[in-house]
This record gives sequence, structure tokens and C-alpha cells, in this order.
Amino acid sequence: MEKTLITCKDGYRLTGHFFRPATESPRGVVLVSPATGFRHQVYFNFATWLSEQGFAVLTFSNRGIGDSRNNIPLAELSANLVDWGTLDLPAALDQLIALAPDLPVTLVGHSAGAQLIGLMPNFARIDRYVLIAASSGHFNNMKPKTRLAAKLLFHGWQPVSVAVKGYWPTKLIGFGEDLPAGVANQWRQWCSSPGYVENSFGKEIQQHHYEDITAPVLSLTATDDHIAVPANVEDFLRLLPNARTEKHFLEPASFGLKEIGHSDLLRSRCKACWPRILEGLVSSS
Repeated sequence: MEKTLITCKDGYRLTGHFFRPATESPRGVVLVSPATGFRHQVYFNFATWLSEQGFAVLTFSNRGIGDSRNNIPLAELSANLVDWGTLDLPAALDQLIALAPDLPVTLVGHSAGAQLIGLMPNFARIDRYVLIAASSGHFNNMKPKTRLAAKLLFHGWQPVSVAVKGYWPTKLIGFGEDLPAGVANQWRQWCSSPGYVENSFGKEIQQHHYEDITAPVLSLTATDDHIAVPANVEDFLRLLPNARTEKHFLEPASFGLKEIGHSDLLRSRCKACWPRILEGLVSSS
């Protein structure tokens, strides 16, 4: 594992870590695209495991998150989800290919890291996708208790705290890293209506590539995921009409687990599920 700095098209620098494959004949390269507010260190154990399976791996944090905050006061940082998809993800992909060229590429995207794939102008360099807990996150499709909590959180505390502090202090509730205001506001707007990112088509997003993606897509979601419920998974996957999509819902008990949820499939406690992810990687099929 080695630290690497990633320069985006607008000059912003992200921090990532590159994991070299534990073999002289690599099977491929994997870009791990993080969930909202997740520091890339969360994925280190998963990336290490992938490297042991013969893959070169790059993890990174989006702008404003963890090491990629660059010591900028969060209230002064201009960043939103569109920036993560159009600037950060493409730069990370280019960096990975530069570090390990001429190998098949898989993107493993977790939640937002999966939802933003159609914003990447260099999407055609990806040979295969594994999407973890990918859904539209639409509040109204969630179960009543979760729906109520989400609406109170996003339509109550979120706008008030952003107005007061200039960012969303999500660390206070164990909701990942604190988020830039632009990310928090877009997240609320996109989850409030069906389609998630689709809500900004023709507005903040003038060009996208969701319909252009034709590579194989493996969608993996836990049956106890309270956000990526089946209706929300379908709501997102409809944005990829031309992709060769294979969709599976993972029952925790089938892997000897009591729960998986929305956030933990790529954490060590769910390592029993990782061979299922491996099946979706480029050289495994």
C-alpha cells in the first residue's frame, strides 16, 4: 500500500492509496468508489483482500472528506455530488490506470460511489461494474419508520445545521464524515424525488452517460438494507437501460451474519460476502 495524490481537472487534489497486487501476473485493477461521507481508509481491509486475490486497487476520498479536505475549513469548501462524479471519480480512474496500465478495469462503487458512475466522462475505460447498495435512496420507498427518520433528518436538522454552521455536522450522529453544504443539499434534493441524480438532469447536469454504459453491472444489496430497498434499487438501475445488469439481494444469514445493512458490506465483519463480490470482477468471469 502506498499513498498517492490525485489531481482533478479543476486542480483540486485528492488523497488515495494504491494497493499493489500480490502476484507478478495481475488479474485486473479495481477502483473503489466511496459512499457519501466515507473516508477511503474504511475500505483498506477490502482493498488488501482484493490485492491478495491478484488485483491492483485504488481507494480515495472525495473532496471535502478525510484527507481530501486538504485542511480547508469545511464551511469554505465548494463541493457537491456532481463534482464528486464529474471531477473526482474520473481523476481517480485516470490515476489508477496510470499506476497499473493495460489491465481490465472494474469499478466497485458503494452507495453514492455507485450512483455517480454515469457522470464520468471517461466511463468507457471501465470494463465492468460491481455496485454495492446502489439505489435512488428515495425517502417515500422506505419503510415507515425509516422514512420518517430520514425526512426529519434531511428536511429538519440538515437545512438548519447547514445554515448555522455552513456544513452538515454528520459526525455527531455517526453518519460518516461531516459534509460540505453543497453535498448535503444535493443529497437531500436527490433523495426527495424518484431517480436520485436524475433530478439534476438538464440543470446542474447538462451531460451524463448513464444510458451509454453497456458494460456488465453486478448489483449487490443486502436484504436488511433500510435505504436500498428493492423499489429504490429498481429506481436507480432503470437509469442504466443498456447495461448488462445482474442483480442480487444478499441474505445475511446465508453468510453466517446477523446483519449487513447499508454500510457494512465492504467492512471486515462482512468478509464472508467478499467472494460474491469477486465474481463480478473482470477476470473472474
